[in-house]
Amino acid sequence: MGKSIYYILIGAVILFGITMPQDEKRRKPYVITMAIIHAFVSGCRYEFLTGDLIRYNTLFQDYRYFSWFSEEVFQEGRNFGFQWLMKAICHITDGNYQLFLLLIAIIIEIIVAVLIYRYSPIPWLSFAMWNCLGFYVFGFSAVKQSLAMAILMLSYICIIEKKPKSFVALTLLATAIHLPALAFLPAYPISKLKLNFKTIVGYIASAVAIFALREPIVTTLQEAYYEDKDFAADTFLGTRFIMMLLMLVVGAIMKGFRGKHFSSLFMLIGVAAIFQMFCGYDNVFTRLADYYFQFVILYIPMLFEDFEEEAYPKRMGPQIVFDKSMTKLLIAFLVAFGIWFYSTSVLAPGIIEIDNYTNYRFFWEVSEVQ
Repeated sequence: MGKSIYYILIGAVILFGITMPQDEKRRKPYVITMAIIHAFVSGCRYEFLTGDLIRYNTLFQDYRYFSWFSEEVFQEGRNFGFQWLMKAICHITDGNYQLFLLLIAIIIEIIVAVLIYRYSPIPWLSFAMWNCLGFYVFGFSAVKQSLAMAILMLSYICIIEKKPKSFVALTLLATAIHLPALAFLPAYPISKLKLNFKTIVGYIASAVAIFALREPIVTTLQEAYYEDKDFAADTFLGTRFIMMLLMLVVGAIMKGFRGKHFSSLFMLIGVAAIFQMFCGYDNVFTRLADYYFQFVILYIPMLFEDFEEEAYPKRMGPQIVFDKSMTKLLIAFLVAFGIWFYSTSVLAPGIIEIDNYTNYRFFWEVSEVQ
């Protein structure tokens, strides 16, 4: 299939989005269809498509020979949840690694579908951003972090439903899968901040202070967690940071300081931008940012939602209301930009051969060749 599978996916998202109902009462068939298609493509990919998948397979097969609390499996508690999950599935499937990938894909796509079904005002646009901004493709290689990111989506649902204990439990579960997910723990109090001029000024001041202290922050983090990494001394912010910043500015202009759910998402995207300021040092900071930035799949559709039902009691700040024609034009522009970003960044040439997920193959295609 190669790279074409990714364009077929985004084509299906848009085509079915146009032809199937998207309103709250009738969206379920569309969301289920998208979940099935995405889980099928992800779960049926060739089990050695990337270098990470090859490495995970080695661990997957080896874990059956070690005890649960052995050094090889438990690894002093670091990411032990993922190791235990691999060991459990290995025993259940008798070492069927392809089935392991399928099960993980199903879990992730069900959670993504639930989040979009419950909270996105425009499901097809959420799925489009899920693909175009690279979150879906990321899971083709980074299985561990993608699973942790999905669990944090459940944590976000706990934020909306005001369940702090469940939020902490799910965030710690994600941390057991991938330790850096602990960075999401402050999301609950941050998302509860009321979005107003005072909050915005505080955010900008914090961002400036963190930017000024980037060097000592990176040094401290390296000594505490990434001892084996040599971070570059780089002040480059990157186009992704600029994109996040533009999203925040556009959100503030279009929606003002209204909408409780939108405000929580605004704060999460703001935290993602702060993490992204460190991207010039190492790609690991982009991964930290993704724990927060993934919620852009709700944030962007909410730019076009009316917040009358869940607005703050006292309206604050501006709100731009577009007619239907202008809204459709803006959404079309967003999708065009997304596809451009998809083509030039997510599916860009230059990926090293061992990690070239754009050379997509279904597992049966490889079997036929062999």
